[in-house]
Amino acid sequence: MAEEVRFFLRTALYSAAVGLIYWSISYEVAGSVMLAFVVLATGLVVGFLTIAVRATRGELTAGAGGPATRLALTMLRTLGFVEPRTVALEEPLAAERDRFPRGSPWPLIGGAGALLAGLGLVYGPWLLLPAIAVLVLTVWGWITQFDVSS
Repeated sequence: MAEEVRFFLRTALYSAAVGLIYWSISYEVAGSVMLAFVVLATGLVVGFLTIAVRATRGELTAGAGGPATRLALTMLRTLGFVEPRTVALEEPLAAERDRFPRGSPWPLIGGAGALLAGLGLVYGPWLLLPAIAVLVLTVWGWITQFDVSS
């Protein structure tokens, strides 16, 4: 099973445990309902991604063994403890590595420009116009720093 699916499964299990503990300690409805919706949403993502992985790779377990063995292997594989015995295929949801610069001042400058823009919306255009200039400079600097030659 793809690591992405396992991530969402672990998130759902963790949220369910936290939700049960939260409800048993606080008896507060709003937070418990929100945690229940987190469990529901991540559970739906797990279901859809599992269907996608099965469609691209085949069944979760090999057909060997009885129903109890297949169920145990499926659970172990779903949680990430056992990998299939067959030749591992490429992960269907894996992303390739992209080229990123090692360090850049542009996120910091962009944050300062966004802060100026927010303050400009409150105090007026005398602060908004320099913010737009800083943000345009940030976009230009961020785009031109990537090395396309390699």
